[in-house]
Amino acid sequence: MNQWTVLNSLRRITELDGKGAAAALPLCLASIEEIRLLLKDGADEDDPRAVNAAAGLAYYKYTLRKLSDDDSVTSFKAGDVIVSKSASYVMDKASKIRDDAFVAALPLMRDDSFVFTQA
Repeated sequence: MNQWTVLNSLRRITELDGKGAAAALPLCLASIEEIRLLLKDGADEDDPRAVNAAAGLAYYKYTLRKLSDDDSVTSFKAGDVIVSKSASYVMDKASKIRDDAFVAALPLMRDDSFVFTQA
């Protein structure tokens, strides 16, 4: 897995022009490092599920960055018609894409959680 394979997977999730791809590339690299830390020993990092998990994480980060940098109009009214773009809806969608990719990759990831309960 490298930043280019993750970027290609990211492009299947969202459209990226040259400027968008350039902005997403460092996020792809950071996401790869995060996913590598979660993989089990001996897990194939080139497995499409791992690549898609990195792309889902990069998409979430890209969406967050894009929303925080976006100064565009979020709603407008023309007569009786109101069109709006909800930041929370966009982030919910990005979270779902990220989470779905992580769930698919769970068999490749370590389970570092520990729960101690008393009966």
